[in-house]
Amino acid sequence: MLLLPFQRGPTREEIIARARDYGMVFREEVVPFAPSAYQSQSTPAQEKGEDPRGEVLVTIPAGVGLEEIAAILEEKGVAAAAAFEAEVRRQGVTQKLKAGSYYLPAGDIKEIIRRLTG
Repeated sequence: MLLLPFQRGPTREEIIARARDYGMVFREEVVPFAPSAYQSQSTPAQEKGEDPRGEVLVTIPAGVGLEEIAAILEEKGVAAAAAFEAEVRRQGVTQKLKAGSYYLPAGDIKEIIRRLTG
């Protein structure tokens, strides 16, 4: 009979040492940071419904038509109503616009339509 040498696997301590070499830590070793005072205060941009990238939070209610959506976008300063309506009609996506809340880039009508129809 042929006996093959039996290789043993790494021990628990060896595995932990290798993991630490890769920068891994155990959950109980993680110390959460206390929230800073500046994190709990909203910025003027956040109060206006803008995210850090400068996009504006817009909510499109269910059941509204193209004209109402265009008016909402113009009211929020995201896009001119006439330009938005014209581009939606040009693309033929009037029936694909979806209700919901979106962060939208001001002035980028094609991206706005992509997000509202996606």
